[in-house]
Parts: sequence; C-alpha cells; structure tokens
Amino acid sequence: MLRFIVRRVLQLIPTLVGLSILLFVWLQRLPGGPEYALLPDDATDQQRASLRSSLGLDEPLTVQYLSFLRRILQGDLGTSIATGRPVLEEFLTRFPATFELAVSAMLIAVTVGLPLGYLAARRRGTVLDFAAVGGSLVGICTPVFFLAFILKVVLAERLGLFPSAFRLSPGLNRTNLSGFAVLDGLRTGEWDVVVDALAHLVLPGLALASIPLAVIVRMTRASVLEVLEEDYVRTADAKGLHRNTVRTRHVMRNAMLPVVTAIGLLTGSLFAGAVLTESVFAFPGIGSFIYSATQERDYPVLTGFILIIATVYVFINLLVDISYSLLDPRVRAQ
Repeated sequence: MLRFIVRRVLQLIPTLVGLSILLFVWLQRLPGGPEYALLPDDATDQQRASLRSSLGLDEPLTVQYLSFLRRILQGDLGTSIATGRPVLEEFLTRFPATFELAVSAMLIAVTVGLPLGYLAARRRGTVLDFAAVGGSLVGICTPVFFLAFILKVVLAERLGLFPSAFRLSPGLNRTNLSGFAVLDGLRTGEWDVVVDALAHLVLPGLALASIPLAVIVRMTRASVLEVLEEDYVRTADAKGLHRNTVRTRHVMRNAMLPVVTAIGLLTGSLFAGAVLTESVFAFPGIGSFIYSATQERDYPVLTGFILIIATVYVFINLLVDISYSLLDPRVRAQ
C-alpha cells in the first residue's frame, strides 16, 4: 500500500511542473504583456519599460521561468493589486468559506445521490426510476447561476426561509479561531453562530450541489445496474444471503469504483462553480474574490489562485487513486 502511494505521489511531480509551465506561458501571453495588465491604460512607455525591468520581464524566458518557479516554491505568489496584500494571505483568508460551501454541497450530493441512484437501479422502469433520471437530466442542464438566482428569489427574498446573502448575519458576534464559522462555533459553544452559518450555507450549497448530485445519481444508477447483472451477485442472492450483505458487500462496493472517480472530479470542479454561486449570494469566499479580480484585472490574484486550486485538484485525484486501492486491491498491483 505504501509503495502504491509513493508511486502515485512521484507521478504528481511532472504534472505539477507541467502546470507551472502552462501558468507561466499564460502570464507571458496576457494581452500586451503583464505590464499592460498591471499598469493603467494611460501609462507611458517609460513606465511600462521600468515595470518590465523591475519584474525581470526583460530576462530570457528560461531565467524568468526559473525565477517564477523559485518564488512559487518559497510560497511567494505575488501581491494583490486591489488590496496590496500577499496573494497567499488573501487565499487563506477566503479558503475556509469556500471549503465549508464545497463540503456542504458535496454532502448534499453524496447523501442524496448515492441512495437515489441505487434505488433507481433496483427499481428500474418504475416511477422512481423515471423521476430520478429525469430530475438528474434537469440538474445537469440547468446553469448553476440560474438555479442560484431562482433559489435566492423564491426561498430567500419571497418566502424568507433562508438568508439571501453573506456568510453570517450582520452584527452577529463570533469568536474567529480558524476562519471556519461552523467549526469555530462548535468549538466555542456559540450555537447561534453554528445555526446562522448553516442557514447561510443552505441555498448556495443546494445550487452548487445541483450538477454533482445529478452526475452521482446517473453514475450510481448505471454502475449498480451493471453490477446487478454480474454472476457473483446472482449467486449471492441464490445462496440466500441477507439483503444488506448483498447490497453493501457485493453490489455497492463494486459499483463505487466509477462513482468515486466522478466524486473526485466533481469535488475539484466545485471551485469553478463557486465563482458563480458565491457571486450570486455575495458569499465571501474564493469564488467571489476571483470574480472581483477578473473585473479589476488583478492578475497576481488570478494566477496565484489558479495555481493553488489546480494543485488542490491534483491532490484530490491522488486521494481518489488511494481510495481506489482500498476499494479494489487489484489496483495496487497496476
């Protein structure tokens, strides 16, 4: 098992190097060059030349890339043009909000999607099956920002069932220990903060969970249907094994392999959906800050956040590979 993990980690090195190269090339291909993004439109040629020299942009590309790579390894992702704060500090400040939102969305998608997909497969051709398949198709086709807007207007503004914006209600006093509102509230016993934070997560969490939920339902249904046709499942049923034993040990464990892949990929893609969801609900996380940085042409923030998010995505896939080996020992031998 340890050898399998070490081998997978070593395989990440060329992936991360390639990622840094792509990001460096993107920086070099900005319209007019990075100096046109960092300076105002009325800047003089002398000011642009001075900035290029100070940033080392007049050096050979190889030297520039090695310098870029060295800064990344030192944790220096640049400074935000809009706020004047280090990009890494901005990311760490906003990461807890997006993490809580992503976790809530994935919990909704997994806890609803897995049982629903399983039941749809076991009751193939019934009303439940058609409803699950039709609902998942609607979920995949509905844009996240449109669903977020509908949820906000109907459930928040018209019915007043949930908060319509922000992460916590204005004026709510809380102890900030780690930046995670729910976790800090649980640690300090501030139950009003926990309830308020969870209430603010409901609508953006539902909007962000829509596409992962739909994909998980369809993937689980298709995978369970395939496994139900296997001889070992029919043999287990013929032996008279308990239904729960057949369901957990023979059906779901084998059906989970493609579903785990989908869950891993969908978890990484939640950061992309968070840009739209957080913007609709004014949720102060990574997504809304990326949107603001795009509007303000804050390229150090964009490049730093993209690099971190892509790295997180790569490591999520590493966890998926490890979970594969736990579900199916044959994977370790590959």
